Amino acid sequence: MRDHTSRYRVIKYRLLVAEALRLAKRFFSYRELSRITGIPEGMLSRYVSGQVVPSLEQAERIWAALERALDPRRVVADRIRELGGLIDLTPVLTDPLQLRLISIHFYNKLSGLNITRILVPETSGITLATALSMVFDVPLTVARRSKDNPYEEYIEGAHIEPPSSYVVFYVPRHGLSRGDRVLIVDDVVQTGRTLAALKKVVEKAGASIAAVAALVVVGDEWRRRAGIDRVEALVTISRP
Repeated sequence: MRDHTSRYRVIKYRLLVAEALRLAKRFFSYRELSRITGIPEGMLSRYVSGQVVPSLEQAERIWAALERALDPRRVVADRIRELGGLIDLTPVLTDPLQLRLISIHFYNKLSGLNITRILVPETSGITLATALSMVFDVPLTVARRSKDNPYEEYIEGAHIEPPSSYVVFYVPRHGLSRGDRVLIVDDVVQTGRTLAALKKVVEKAGASIAAVAALVVVGDEWRRRAGIDRVEALVTISRP
């Protein structure tokens, strides 16, 4: 794991990998896990039971092996369904093992960015955003398409493309703080309109976007609209 900037992140990473190993034990025997990781069965048993926490070196070794055996990128690619022209990731977003592995994957990639807030557009990405909120230990804010509470003060972000494209999101004023380092989470990034609207919300709040975490991005057109530098995606689908 790269870019460990604090003892806390190192310890947390070791604990997350131990948890991933416990989840993997539901699907593999100790013999299979030993073959996958190259670590003796007895030591794996101690990690799974919580008697011992793997060292950073062992945790990196275990995580690399689990990513090969249970590659979240391959799982997402294999489970993508297109229904009526829409990408459906329900099989991934309802699988606790895959959600945990995906969360650790993004934590490994983004933990050095000092993220202080997760922001997710309603509705399908909320499951993933909740999992990431728990891994990063930061609050979660949901951007909605309507003002749910007439007594609440909202930050509005809209992306308009004449003559007919209009995307708007509302975030409660208390849902973002000035100086927040925001991780935007979405299941599928396709047009970039949602990201463009959320970017305006973040900027109005006086916060900044640290990165975007997505399961799938489609094509390249979204990059022009979104204007966000750091986007981490598990799967990229090319479009002619």
